[in-house]
Amino acid sequence: MTQADLAVGIGLERTALVRIESGERKVSARELVAIAGVLDRPVDWFFTEPPIAVVSRRRDPTVGGFSRILDRALEMTARDVAFLEGRGLLPAAERPARNAPKSFQDAEDLARGVRMEAGRLDGPLLDLQSVTESLGLLAFSLALGADAGDAAYVEVGNLGVAVINGTTDPGRRRFSLAHELGHHLTGDAYEPSPRLGASDTERMFNAFAAYLLMPRSSVLSIWDEFSAQSRRLAAIAVAVRCSVSWTAACNQLRNLDLIDSRERERFLENDLRRGELFEFGERFAVELDPPSVPPAYARAVVSAYRRGQLTAARTAELLHHSVDETDLPEPDAMSLDELRGEFETGT
Repeated sequence: MTQADLAVGIGLERTALVRIESGERKVSARELVAIAGVLDRPVDWFFTEPPIAVVSRRRDPTVGGFSRILDRALEMTARDVAFLEGRGLLPAAERPARNAPKSFQDAEDLARGVRMEAGRLDGPLLDLQSVTESLGLLAFSLALGADAGDAAYVEVGNLGVAVINGTTDPGRRRFSLAHELGHHLTGDAYEPSPRLGASDTERMFNAFAAYLLMPRSSVLSIWDEFSAQSRRLAAIAVAVRCSVSWTAACNQLRNLDLIDSRERERFLENDLRRGELFEFGERFAVELDPPSVPPAYARAVVSAYRRGQLTAARTAELLHHSVDETDLPEPDAMSLDELRGEFETGT
């Protein structure tokens, strides 16, 4: 956006805007609100420091380049979390120290440990957003467009914030979130000197994501149930029951030596078709449909609104408009003493 474009948008002469930018002219509150509106930023964006820079990003390798859309969504979401955390409206989170995986066995062990902590050693994790939230990672799924990349992660206090591109297919969304959980749990992205090369590190976290979503025991059980009928049917069963993409399912079958490289390539060349899902007879569980916010986060936001700590407009904004203002519950009635207490504590 040029200076001329911005000046027209806020109703100022370009020379006046130049003087504002250079500090030669003060900006009025009305003008600042107009500037914020044109730039699609909240007014407090001009006064507050941003959270820690983005430390992890998953992208489709065919996209390349820098995703301003993803970065902006992550920054704004992280600011919202920081706003709530700074007012004590979000529950505290603990993150035990874990080592980043250096091998595929490490990745599988880390995934098994996370599942044990969640009390879900076997079977599909069809509520991954809730599981990650219980581990201190707040995951938001937002429709960002086909060219915005897969996901990004940032740390806010002791919480992690992940923005998943909800435009991608459901299985890919879940894999992206599982990958970001690996970074969150190990703090690998914050090390000044990474233990491995960047590509090797990402491979290890991809392996962690695969074992988290498709644990060895579950995949072997599914394979034993269906492979005698059809090996392709068994692969479809893994993708559907674990709610992962066709590519992720085929890759994990290869990782577990249930199929060889040639069979994997053959499966991938013949993509999974919707009719095969009908023929299989089981429904693919869809998660992270955009806009989607973490359940405990949403509960905390609505509770704060009920107590009069948030306006209806701000509540809908914090919930990424997954509900309208008219869908919010009635706020609780507050006594004069309670209102005075809220004012004195600054909440």
